[in-house]
Amino acid sequence: MSEVDEKLQLEDLDLDHHYTFQEFEILNEELKTCAPLEIKGQTIDLFEFDNTGKLIPMPQATICAEVVVAKIASRLDRWNEQTYQNGAITTSQGGFNFNSRGKTIRAPDVAFMPRNIYCNLTEQQRWSFRGEPFTPIFIVEVGVIENKSDFDKLDSKFRDVYFGEGTSVKLGWIIDPKNKKIWVYKKTRTNVLRCYDHGWKDLEILPEFVLHIKCIEDVINQKSVESPESKLRQCLECDQNFTSKYKFLKHYEEAH
Repeated sequence: MSEVDEKLQLEDLDLDHHYTFQEFEILNEELKTCAPLEIKGQTIDLFEFDNTGKLIPMPQATICAEVVVAKIASRLDRWNEQTYQNGAITTSQGGFNFNSRGKTIRAPDVAFMPRNIYCNLTEQQRWSFRGEPFTPIFIVEVGVIENKSDFDKLDSKFRDVYFGEGTSVKLGWIIDPKNKKIWVYKKTRTNVLRCYDHGWKDLEILPEFVLHIKCIEDVINQKSVESPESKLRQCLECDQNFTSKYKFLKHYEEAH
């Protein structure tokens, strides 16, 4: 058994140890197949990697946080297709190197990269963390912020990593669906980073893309299941609603 494998078998990794980038890659691969790894009572989903070589354990998301991430990603994907952006959308397993001078691997809950950036990536960049670093232009983090310390950690991540020197990130959202709070980070045309409390209201920032707060609330507070005939059906292409299954299927056949 290799030294890396032995370290992974420990219930508590040495988080003060400085790992090589190769060890970081191996450890993340091992996490996909090993028994659940717990650190400080939390099941770890993956590791992020900072510029000093330290591992950053990322706990598994709660169900409410994850359904919000899925909803945002699905809305963003629909916008991506309907406006012919044809860009690349990733979720919390999609890592990027946010350090132009070394390796700082982070995996935003949701990220969007324009088609022109994605298409110019080499095969090495697409299938590994090797080669020249690249970053998305839009990122979202979903979490629960109960105190100033929680916010400070995320704020530092946005300012120092996501919007750090050399990254392409232009817009970022922190969304706390439990406490109904949203913070927006945005770079101006003069490359100045602005951060403001957006309040709990619809986000209408990207061209033609609106994230309605109601869709986040609805996905968290699932309605009681209705009978099949009374269930409201929505066409994913045109957003038209139908209460009749027959009319919905007929519309779909005629329109698509």
